[in-house]
Amino acid sequence: MSKVTSIIRLGRMEHGLLTAITVVSSYYVSGGRNGYVALTLLLSSFFAEVFLFVTNDIHNINEDRLNRPNAPLITGVISLKEASWVALISLALSLIQVIPVLMGLTNPFSLAVLLSALILGYMYNSRLKRVAVINNILVALVTSLTYLYGLASVIMVKYQALEFMLLLFLTSFIATLGREIVKGSLDHDGDLKAGISTIATKYGPEVANRVGSVIMLIAVASSVPLIAVSMVVLGKFSLIFTSFVVLTDALMVNLSIRVLNGNLRGFRELSLLAMGLTLTGLMLSSLLLFISA
Repeated sequence: MSKVTSIIRLGRMEHGLLTAITVVSSYYVSGGRNGYVALTLLLSSFFAEVFLFVTNDIHNINEDRLNRPNAPLITGVISLKEASWVALISLALSLIQVIPVLMGLTNPFSLAVLLSALILGYMYNSRLKRVAVINNILVALVTSLTYLYGLASVIMVKYQALEFMLLLFLTSFIATLGREIVKGSLDHDGDLKAGISTIATKYGPEVANRVGSVIMLIAVASSVPLIAVSMVVLGKFSLIFTSFVVLTDALMVNLSIRVLNGNLRGFRELSLLAMGLTLTGLMLSSLLLFISA
């Protein structure tokens, strides 16, 4: 395996690209129309994601020796020193958002959101991954801040767009929190060996499954007001967004029932697909808004 390919794997760059597109979509749906700002958001969110994934592997190298023997740092294709340089360069590039802020093209609050994601994500990687509940909350929060990053970059946000993005953030946070708690059951044995504390390792997989399933069902309920507000913000394209949210809800309800019955087969992939459907709906809606403008 080449070093370039290994760096791409190390930084999970496909995740970074998805995050970047999500942030730009959120920016546009929130009312942003500046192409230069959209470009800086794309780059900063991409490299922020790379930074967090690389530092995750750096700080969790001992766990990866048990759970991910083919990871780039474990096979030795990428050294710790090289990984550290990739992390530092990615961190520096993620701060490109400072430029449009200094130029007065974007809201300074966007920097606060970006820095919060970087700091909280790094705290999770370095120390808090081992702390039960806090670890799940941090993953859910950092993941969902992508919506607020695009929103916070708009200088003048209309009330309806603000309400829509906040509801999207909340729904994403709740859904991701439930997913992370259930994932603790899937990772139960490895987490025990690595000394990572989760609801599953502290109270048992069955308790984690019940708690996670209930939280995911709460996320489904929270999508109802989200759909209602989308009709105002997205106009005629709200039907597209709503269709993807309904598909997400149906899959989340199905998964919750399966998990409550002790069936975790395919949960990791299907739950990720479920949340990806909502992202797809947002991206398509924002693209159609852009084309029709």
